[in-house]
Amino acid sequence: MIRFAGDSGDGMQLTGSQFSDTTALMGNDLSTLPDFPAEIRAPAGTTFGVSGFQVHFAAHDIMTPGDAPDVLVAMNPAALKVNLRDLKPGGLLVVNTGAFTAGNLKKAGYDKNPLEDTSLDGYRLLKIDITKHTLQSVESFGLGNKEAVRAKNMWTLGLMMWMFGRERESTAEWLRGKFAKSPNIAEANIAALNAGHVYGETAEMPQGIHAYEVPRAKLQEGHYRNVTGNEATAWGLLTGGKLAGLELVLGSYPITPASTILHYLSNLRAYGITTFQAEDEIAAVCAAIGASYAGSLGITTTSGPGLALKTEAIGLAVSTELPLVVVDVQRGGPSTGLPTKTEQSDLLFAVYGRNGDCPLVVLAASTPGDCFTMAVEAVRLATKYMTPVILLTDGFLANSAEPWKIPDINSFEPFPVKQRTDPAGFHPFLRDPQTLARNWAVPGTPGLEHRIGGLEKNYDSGNISYDPDNHHKMVKVRAAKVAGVADDIPLQKIDQGEDSGDLLVVGWGSTFGAISSAVLGARKAGLKVSHAHIRYMHPMPKNLGEVLKRFKHVLVPEMNNGMLVKILRSDYLVDARGLNKIAGQPFKIAEIEAEIRGLLASSWIPESFWSHDDDALDPPNPPLTRKDFTSDQEVRWCPGCGDYAILAAVQRMLPELGVRRENTVFISGIGCSSRFPYYMNTYGFHTIHGRAPAVATGLKLANPQLDVWLITGDGDGLSIGGNHMMHILRRNLNLQLILFNNRIYGLTKGQYSPTSLLGKRSPSSPMGSVDNPIAPAAFALGCGARFVARGVDTDAKNLITTLKRAHEFQGTGFVEVFQNCPVFNDGAFDHFTAKDVAAQQQLHLEHGKPMRFGDDKGLRLRPGSLDIEVVTVGENGVTEADLLVHDETNRSQAFLLANLDPPTFPVAVGVLFRSDENLVPFEVGMHEQNKQARARARRYQRPHAQGPHVEGRRRPVRRSDRLSALARARRSRA
Repeated sequence: MIRFAGDSGDGMQLTGSQFSDTTALMGNDLSTLPDFPAEIRAPAGTTFGVSGFQVHFAAHDIMTPGDAPDVLVAMNPAALKVNLRDLKPGGLLVVNTGAFTAGNLKKAGYDKNPLEDTSLDGYRLLKIDITKHTLQSVESFGLGNKEAVRAKNMWTLGLMMWMFGRERESTAEWLRGKFAKSPNIAEANIAALNAGHVYGETAEMPQGIHAYEVPRAKLQEGHYRNVTGNEATAWGLLTGGKLAGLELVLGSYPITPASTILHYLSNLRAYGITTFQAEDEIAAVCAAIGASYAGSLGITTTSGPGLALKTEAIGLAVSTELPLVVVDVQRGGPSTGLPTKTEQSDLLFAVYGRNGDCPLVVLAASTPGDCFTMAVEAVRLATKYMTPVILLTDGFLANSAEPWKIPDINSFEPFPVKQRTDPAGFHPFLRDPQTLARNWAVPGTPGLEHRIGGLEKNYDSGNISYDPDNHHKMVKVRAAKVAGVADDIPLQKIDQGEDSGDLLVVGWGSTFGAISSAVLGARKAGLKVSHAHIRYMHPMPKNLGEVLKRFKHVLVPEMNNGMLVKILRSDYLVDARGLNKIAGQPFKIAEIEAEIRGLLASSWIPESFWSHDDDALDPPNPPLTRKDFTSDQEVRWCPGCGDYAILAAVQRMLPELGVRRENTVFISGIGCSSRFPYYMNTYGFHTIHGRAPAVATGLKLANPQLDVWLITGDGDGLSIGGNHMMHILRRNLNLQLILFNNRIYGLTKGQYSPTSLLGKRSPSSPMGSVDNPIAPAAFALGCGARFVARGVDTDAKNLITTLKRAHEFQGTGFVEVFQNCPVFNDGAFDHFTAKDVAAQQQLHLEHGKPMRFGDDKGLRLRPGSLDIEVVTVGENGVTEADLLVHDETNRSQAFLLANLDPPTFPVAVGVLFRSDENLVPFEVGMHEQNKQARARARRYQRPHAQGPHVEGRRRPVRRSDRLSALARARRSRA
C-alpha cells in the first residue's frame, strides 16, 4: 500500500494514476483513493494544499484502498506533516530532502527539521534529494527550471516502479501521447522516469529497504482495464442507450466531482450521444427532459447542490412521465460544503426531496465497476417504466479506480424501446397494464399530436384536470408504477456470510469494500456476522424486510448522519443501529471492525461528537492601510492567477476611499474568484452558484447604508447566474459588481465558459466550442446598466481608478476585469495585455478626450456609416479633430466600444458608459415607498383616549365599507 503526497502542483494524482494503470496491466488487483484539495493549485508548501493518492495492490482480491499505507512518499514537509499519522509503524518513508527548506518547514508548522531529530525513528527512512536528481536527469534537454522541476514526479514514479517491479513502457507511451506536440518535454519526463528507476537499481539503500515482487492476481479470464467510477458510469450510459436502441442527450453543467462524466462523454459523441454544456443546472435537466420528449433518452449529471436546483424539473419529468436518468455524484454538504470530498448525504433527498407525492426510482452503485452495471440498469428502468431514475454514486467512487473486466455487450439482454406510432385509440396517458408506463409518442409522428405538462392530467384522456378524485387516482397510479419496479429487480442477497445470525451489516454505495473487508475479518475471528449491500434504494427489494428480521442485530455504516437507518427503521420496524462517518473520507476497515466487536460484546461504541470553539474576532480597526483590509486567511489561488492582482488592487483602494470595514460587505457566488470575501477583513458572504446578486439584493433592501461589493466570474455570473445578473443591472441597486472574466471554468477543471471564444477546445468541447460567446460589457449595456467599465488584471493603476469611479456612482457599478487563468486558459488575453503589445492594443478611455491609442492610432466613424475604423493620425490628412471623442453618457457609442476586439481594433478599457440620468437606486426607492406606506397607515390610526387604562374607541364598520372591501377582493381575484 503506497501513498504519494505532495503539493497540488507536484503531480501526485498523475503519479498515482500511472502507477495504478501499470499495476493493473501487470495483473494485480487494486483499489485507489485520490485525495486532493478544493483549490486547483493551492499555495505551495501549505498543509491545506497537500494532494495525495493512495494505491492498494496485491496478488489477491483487494476491496478497499486500505487504512494505513506501508509506504509514504512525502515530496515536502507539508505532505509529511499531514500524512505521517497514517503511516504504519515501521513503514517506509521516502522523503524529498530538496524541499525541506527553512521556508517550507515554517509553512508546514515545523519548528525544526524532522529529518534531523529523532521524531522519525519509528520508521524506515529513505532520504533522497529528488529535486536535485531530477534536474540532473533532464539537464541535456534544455528545459527551463520550472519545466525541469516538474519532472520530479516522474523520477519518483521511476523509483517506486523499481521498488515494486513495475514496467515503465506503458507510462513512456502515455507521455509521448500526452506531449505529442512537445516531444522534448515527453522525452525529458521519460528520462526522469528511467533515472529514478536506475537510482533504485544502483544506489546503496539503507538496511531493510529493497525491491519487492508482487505476483499476479488470479483474475477471471478476459480483457481488463483500470476504470474510475465516472468512466464506468459514462460507458454504462452509452451501453444502456445501445441496448435500448436510443440516441442519448446529456444536458450537464460543470460541477465537482461529476464533471468528468461530461468530459468522457464529450469524447464519445461518435457512439450515439450528444453532449450539451448548459448555462446552469436547471437548464441542463430541462434540456434533458426536452430530449426525452423528442424521443431520445435525456441524461443529466450533477452533485448535491446541482440536484437541489434540478428538483422542480425532476418533478416535471415525474408529472409528464418521461424517462430521465439523473446521475448524482455525492459530495460533502450542505450547500457548497466540501466539493472534493466524499459523502452519502443525498439519499433522503433523492428518495423524497420534491414537492407533492413525487415518486421515482433510486439506484446506488457500490464499486467503480458497478457504476457501469447500475448505469445500464438506470437506462433500462427509466425507459421501461417511463420515469426519472436517480443513480447515486459519490466522490470516492467517481475518482477511485479498480481493474474492471470489460463485459461482452452480447451478454446483456437488449431492452428495445417501443415508441407509439399507431394513432388508433391513442391518448398520451394510455398505460401498459403490466408496468403502468404510459405511451411514449414522439413529436413528428403523424396522428399522435398531444400535449403534456406539469398540470394534472385526466386519467382517461390526458387533458388538464382539477378534479379531486382524478388527482387522487393519478397520484396513486404514479406511485403504483414506481412501486411495481420492485417486481422487476433482483431479490436482496447476502453478499457474505450466513442467511441468519447474530449481526447483519447493511451498507449501500461506496461503503461496500470497507464493510466486506471488516466482515471478512470478523468472520475469521469466529464472529457470526453477515453482510448485505443494497443497490436498489427505492423501491427496495421485496424480500429486504424478511432478510433483516433473520438477524439479532443490524448495523448500518454510512457516510451521513443516519439516512438509510431512518428508512430501515420506519419501513421495516427493525432496531437498526447506525455507524456514521461525516468527515469527507471513506470508512477505514478498522472503524467498522471496532463497531462489530463492540456490538457483539453488547457494548455499543457511542457516537462521537466534535466541537470547536469559535475563534474570537478582533474588534474592528479603523480602515487606514491595505493591511487593515487583509484577513488572516491564507490566499488559495493558483500561482500566477490574475485574481491576486485584483485582490491587491481592491485592498489598496479601500483605504483611499475612506470606507469603514464594519460597513463593507463582499458577496460572491461559486468559482475561483468566489473566495474573494474570505481574504477581505470586512464582512463577507460566500453564497451559492450564480445567486450572489439575489443575496446582495436582499442585503441592500434590508440595509441600504451598507457598502456592498459583488464578486462574480464569467461562468458564475453569465451562465447559471445570468438571469440574476440581468435583474440586478436593470434594477440599479447601489453597489459595485466586479466580473472576473478569464473565459474559462477554472474551479471545475477547465470547461469552456459563456465568454470562451468560438473553437475553444476544453474537456467539455474537445472538438472546439460552437457556443457564441457573450461580451460581458455589451451584455451589461443591453440589460440597462447605468455604469459599465473595464479593467485589466495587469494594470493595477488604471484598475484602481476605474473601481473608484464605480464606487462613486449612485447605482450598480459594473466592472469587467480581464483576468488570466495560468492553469486552464493561460495567455487568453496576451494579444492585448502582454507588455510588448499593451500600448498598441488597449484604448484607455477618458471622457471628453479623443480616442487615441498606440503611438499614432485613433478611432473615427467611417465616412458615410456608423461603423468605427482605425486611422493613423498624420496620414491621409487625418488629424486629431477627426477622431471620435469619448462620451461616457452615450450608450450607443458604448455598445460600439464594448464589441471592439483585436487584432483589427484595440480593446477599450476604463469607463465605457455612465448614465447622467438622476435615477434613484432600487433599494432607496423601495424604502421610500415603505416610508410612504407607514405614513399613510399612521394617518388612518385613531389616537387612543387619554389615560393608561382606557382603550381608544373604534369607529363602527359601515355597510358601505364592507361592500367596498368585497368589491376590491373580487377585482383582486379577477
